[in-house]
Amino acid sequence: MGKQPRSNGAAGCGLLLLLALLVSFARPCQSSLYHPAPPVVAYHHGAVLDGAVPVSVLYYGAFSPHQKAVVADFLLSLSPRGGRQSRFGAPGPAPPPSVSRWWETVDRYVRKAGREPPRVLLASQVSDEACSLGKYLSRVGVERLAARLGVAPGGVAVVLTAADVGVEGLCSSACGAHGAATPGGATHVWVGNAAVQCPGRCAWPFHPAEGFAYGAGHGHARGSGSGSGRGETLRAPNGDVGVDGMVINLAALLSGAVTNPYGHGYFQGDPGAPVEVAAACPGVYGRGAYPGYPGAVRLDMATGAGYNVVGRNGRKYLVPALVDPDNYSCIIMV
Repeated sequence: MGKQPRSNGAAGCGLLLLLALLVSFARPCQSSLYHPAPPVVAYHHGAVLDGAVPVSVLYYGAFSPHQKAVVADFLLSLSPRGGRQSRFGAPGPAPPPSVSRWWETVDRYVRKAGREPPRVLLASQVSDEACSLGKYLSRVGVERLAARLGVAPGGVAVVLTAADVGVEGLCSSACGAHGAATPGGATHVWVGNAAVQCPGRCAWPFHPAEGFAYGAGHGHARGSGSGSGRGETLRAPNGDVGVDGMVINLAALLSGAVTNPYGHGYFQGDPGAPVEVAAACPGVYGRGAYPGYPGAVRLDMATGAGYNVVGRNGRKYLVPALVDPDNYSCIIMV
């Protein structure tokens, strides 16, 4: 591979990083006292993923059937067959927003680029419980695993690493990443289960924040209005802090992989460290979010768990706010 393409790839190919830490950790889109200017996520006239987007998943390490079902149902909910559900019905409380409604914002970005809206298809799921490359992976190792899935250009290879698997940069600088081995090639997304290694960094708001999580403060600093530097927490909607946290990061990274697969699509700021459509509204899950507080979200009356969208089989999820492609506000599922 030539040196120049790899250099461009620093923004969009092998090392295109949407660090999901930003989604869980950084500044809020709004606060009770300070309202920053809306983030402008500009289009840089590069490729986006459109039309049929086959997604293949590799579970690396031990994942229970329940954990796999949580992930699969989420992916199957993005572009459900038969179209999106009607929002009309008998009078009564408004139903919770669907996962597909949340994904409509990604559709709008792709349409704005003059392309056909993406239809996410769950093509395959495979497991490597024996951890054939070992219990610690470099980023190159993640790319090797993604390549095993044989995803064609226009598709996404998703590598999910189990709670006892270490990955280069996990916890210290990232909860996941997306990229492409070659410009124009298949894209890949990696997300780590941080339930054991750093739940406070990669699974907030389902676990008290640690370190510099989500903007609640660095070290032991207090979050603005939260009463504690560790922030407010929610119960995980599927009863699994690690996997429910993975879904948050998977949602953010998949939206980035579709709208900025090779580093010249939609992003804000430096192309070497792009702030993408989910990372521009980090830590925002409901109305009134500010550092240390994820915002007002729905609560499951039976379990007390927090969520903001509902997917296949009635499964509940918490997904990050995305930036509106027209007015650049943070779109919150209510």
